[in-house]
Amino acid sequence: MSAANGRLRIVIVFVLVFLIGISVGKGMDKVLAASTTGTYKNLEQFIDVLNLIKENYVDEVDAGTLVTNAIRGMVSGLDPHSVFFTPDEYEDFQVGTTGSFGGLGIELGIIDSYPGVISPIEDTPAWRIGLKAGDKIVAIEGKPTDGMTIMEAVKQLRGEPGTKVTVSIMRKGFTKPRDYTIIREIINTKSIKYEVYDNNIAYVRIMQFQERTSTDLRAALDAIVKKTDGNIRGIILDLRNDPGGLLNKSVEVADDFISEGIIVYTKGRVSGSDMTFTAKKDGTLPSDIPMVVLVNGGSASASEIVAGALKDHKRAIIVGEKTYGKGSVQSIIPLPDGSGLKITTAKYFTPSGISIQDKGIVPDIVIENKEPEETTNGNVTETEEEMKLPDAQLDKAKEVILNWNDYKGMLSQ
Repeated sequence: MSAANGRLRIVIVFVLVFLIGISVGKGMDKVLAASTTGTYKNLEQFIDVLNLIKENYVDEVDAGTLVTNAIRGMVSGLDPHSVFFTPDEYEDFQVGTTGSFGGLGIELGIIDSYPGVISPIEDTPAWRIGLKAGDKIVAIEGKPTDGMTIMEAVKQLRGEPGTKVTVSIMRKGFTKPRDYTIIREIINTKSIKYEVYDNNIAYVRIMQFQERTSTDLRAALDAIVKKTDGNIRGIILDLRNDPGGLLNKSVEVADDFISEGIIVYTKGRVSGSDMTFTAKKDGTLPSDIPMVVLVNGGSASASEIVAGALKDHKRAIIVGEKTYGKGSVQSIIPLPDGSGLKITTAKYFTPSGISIQDKGIVPDIVIENKEPEETTNGNVTETEEEMKLPDAQLDKAKEVILNWNDYKGMLSQ
């Protein structure tokens, strides 16, 4: 072993042991003792591989870059939602949660090693041009994205409002990727939309769970009550393509329709990660009003919490397609050098104990909306024509409300 590699080995061992000691809250002496057994033996293999790369790889590679890439792989291998941020990426991430920027309006995840669309947010550029839940972004501006991290994709998709970005999309039913050129804009989405259909059926659409969602939901229902003179035939709560949002707001929304019992609970290994959220009777809407919840593959996280709670409490019939299955809690941990870690620390469970993660909520009535047919040139019909397709899921929800006596037995199943 060369003297340089020997020094590198000593430095890396010291850094890794120090970080491990900090993370598990042990004294250094206990960590050093533990490093000779179990998991810590693998550090020797890690250092050997790193040295072999340093000595034999065709190009010179900075040791810091190798360690950063190793950390990325370690974290990304846990699940699609855990991410390691370099200092620059962590700064961008904080801007994305607190600042203003030009974007497309999509919730991103990893699908088959590609950045993918968990859900397009309604009334945003991505939604208007026709991106759908489950779309794989296989290229951005012609650059392949296989293996790209979420933050790397976000950095390329985000930009000045009014500028354009082209993404290549692969979707079920496509024979080849299709390019979409999208104009970035400031993303300011409403949380609630509502209307009253024939026969006094109340329709409420939640696009995303934001700070004002529960307040806006109450205002929408009050307006509907006034418009119908209090004669509401039934309620359709549309959570399709709702990527989630604030946990406490999803609990408040579910609480409007459930009078008692558990709404959702979380379980994890870290102290404080086990939490239970329960309903209270005050303010609960009458339980005798028929209710249908619409979901699809773009319904994720907070929207799955609401759908799962209403299903388990037998308060609503769920119609549509299986939800995304994003039932985990991520904690953000800043690191001393300015980098950061977003790591899954707990999982959501419905009142009956069903884990949402990777499983989703299965509807009581499964029904898919018709997709546009592919044309001879390998593309599909344009977005304007897609919008003319009937909404079979919404039509089914109306049918269930109007024929409640024929369907309400599904609540007891």
